[in-house]
Amino acid sequence: MKDIKKYYLYITVFITGAVILILEILGTRIIAPYYGTTLYVWSSLITVTLVALSLGYFIGGKLADKKPELNVMYLIIFFAGIFILLIPLISSFVLTKTNSLGSTWGVLISSVILFTVPLFLLGMIAPYAIKLKATELRTVGVTAGSLYAVATIGSFVGAILTGFFLIPNFGIRSIIYLMSISLFFISCAWFFIRKKYNFIIITIMLSLLFFLFPQIIASNPDLEIIYETESPYTKLKVVDEFNTYRYLLVDGTTQTRYDIKEKEFMLAYLKLFEKAINYHPNPKDVLVIGLGGGGIDKQLENYNLNIDNVEIDPKIAEIARAYFDFKGNVIIDDGRHYIRNIDKKYDIVFLDAYNGYSIYPYLFSEEAFLEIKNILNDDGILAINSIGYENYLSTDDKLISSIYKTLKQVFPNVYVKSKGYGLTNFVFYATDSELELDNQFISVSIDETNCIILTDNYNPIESFAVKTIEEWRSLNIERFGNVII
Repeated sequence: MKDIKKYYLYITVFITGAVILILEILGTRIIAPYYGTTLYVWSSLITVTLVALSLGYFIGGKLADKKPELNVMYLIIFFAGIFILLIPLISSFVLTKTNSLGSTWGVLISSVILFTVPLFLLGMIAPYAIKLKATELRTVGVTAGSLYAVATIGSFVGAILTGFFLIPNFGIRSIIYLMSISLFFISCAWFFIRKKYNFIIITIMLSLLFFLFPQIIASNPDLEIIYETESPYTKLKVVDEFNTYRYLLVDGTTQTRYDIKEKEFMLAYLKLFEKAINYHPNPKDVLVIGLGGGGIDKQLENYNLNIDNVEIDPKIAEIARAYFDFKGNVIIDDGRHYIRNIDKKYDIVFLDAYNGYSIYPYLFSEEAFLEIKNILNDDGILAINSIGYENYLSTDDKLISSIYKTLKQVFPNVYVKSKGYGLTNFVFYATDSELELDNQFISVSIDETNCIILTDNYNPIESFAVKTIEEWRSLNIERFGNVII
């Protein structure tokens, strides 16, 4: 029994260490359909994880001193599995109820409710294991060090497995079941060794009850999810509305709206992008950063252009071809990495890169714009799509004005147009040459009094976008309801 106890403790802390990291990483995918994968999401999850584990270490240590029994430790592991199993059953309800708190407090409160208890229970295991394994005071340091090392190796394996294998190949619910089963297994195996067969029967019955419990989600008969998958970067869904419009949802946000019958993309900013072709004297080579459904490529198909589309997520490229009739050239790469390493020159670069509700700060910095300028030919144009608030013919939106001010550091001429008032798309045209803009759409005056120059060193663009994201998120939830979850 002593040998079993010795090695089984190491197996236990390895598995619980792995589950902790898997749950932390998986948390972003559970929350993302409502809140994206913004800085606030990661900050909230890391905060909850650290606080819950710290409390677990403290309470676990006190309990281990009072009741240093393996049976108690494996009961804690069993209940951690139960609370993890509850997450997919309550996540829709929790995320819906916290929605009114916004993308900052809503994220934090959701994280607290969904993940505190299982992480707290898992945090209790390390001090319990140290207490049970340490037999002499002179070896406490070695014992603690070896157990924490094994737990950390487990966390490392869990992180690698999650990012490189589990999320790309399995659904969120399946991964949660795998975590729960793993915790149930090590608990049951211990009680089997101790011949506690009644506990094993109860565990099996509870597991079946949870697996068979239906998840009740309000549905919209006009909406149909025709495809969904997990990529290494995000959760992707293709949704049809009235059998007429097709949407690509990236972590719950509409990245593409497509008319199935007319085979046209119903996005007004694409016409603003098309204007860049008209403003350039002789465009030939075009770079598009951010593929989506392939709308930019489709919008420009009649101009006889050489178009390179750069997309970081291979799953998005597959979806664009399978569901949005995209037939263009795709380069799978990070946009800025491609720009920095390519020796090709372009006449026009289109930047339209969002990951759900998240903006890529490193693509919206002075340094990034300088790198883009270096791959532009003479008379080249950088066209950028962003979302913000417009007043009457002007804007003081800090996100939009900061992008504008940063572009002005790199390009002598920067123009801004939008498609309407309120929450709307803004398209920037940045160039070394003067452009003769037409009167179609709205030319916007930028108020630079309340903005900054965005750099790689200091780029709080996500905090500037909170108001915009809140409104955008509300519109998506109103349109798609629980489908986005």
